[in-house]
Amino acid sequence: MTPWDPHSYLAFEAERTQPAIDLARRVEVEAPARVIDIGCGPGNSTAVLRRRWPQAEVVGLDSSEAMIEQARLSDPAVEWLLADATADLSSLSSFDVVFSNAVIQWIEDQPGLLAKLFGMLRDGGVLASQVPYVQEMPIHLVCQEMVSEPGWRQLFGQFTAGYSVHPTTYYYNILCRLTSQIALWSTDYYAIMPNHQSLVEWYSGTGLRPYLAHLSDDQARTRFLAEYHDRLVDHYQPQSDGNILFPFTRIFFLAHKGSNAGEPSA
Repeated sequence: MTPWDPHSYLAFEAERTQPAIDLARRVEVEAPARVIDIGCGPGNSTAVLRRRWPQAEVVGLDSSEAMIEQARLSDPAVEWLLADATADLSSLSSFDVVFSNAVIQWIEDQPGLLAKLFGMLRDGGVLASQVPYVQEMPIHLVCQEMVSEPGWRQLFGQFTAGYSVHPTTYYYNILCRLTSQIALWSTDYYAIMPNHQSLVEWYSGTGLRPYLAHLSDDQARTRFLAEYHDRLVDHYQPQSDGNILFPFTRIFFLAHKGSNAGEPSA
């Protein structure tokens, strides 16, 4: 897969950061001593945690060297770690808040990862996560349609995107094995885009990356993006002022650890 591009990701920084702000506000840990941002990216979500808990020790972790380099520039005071979330993180010890913003969908073994992240919590701590739910969005469905059609199938073959999205019930059934104190909700965010090309640029920085990386030929990528753009026009209609309303669903959940959280017995 192509490396993450922090500049492409941050082109829509405000829209990508708002869910992290909303999630952090719901975490009711009064004075956490240690907080970790799993999949911190270029540091925008970590900055949210720093503002939320200015006295806490905040750690940012990401597997992308480019993202970590950008994050270090954003705030040299944070401990930034280049590491994979699926690796052994036991050397980091425990945390009062384990935070993850739009990361878990990139991990194949999501049940295993969530169990490990929950295990990193101190008594009374909270696992807080947000994941995009693109399963019913045209911006995602158009990709799937294209690669399954004869014109593109020969180039994509047995292609898999490398990420998976699930409904709230999926996450509940993982978390209820860890604790009985769970909160789940979803929110539709409406980004206001000036044109359909902005939709292409948005998704090129995240969910479209594996599709583009699979096409090694520049001409094929250009052709794929052009067709993708034209198909999006059929699904996202301009409003009266010419702007495009881009709804984006995100699933949130909190899982509390400790005797006061009503953990199920082993």
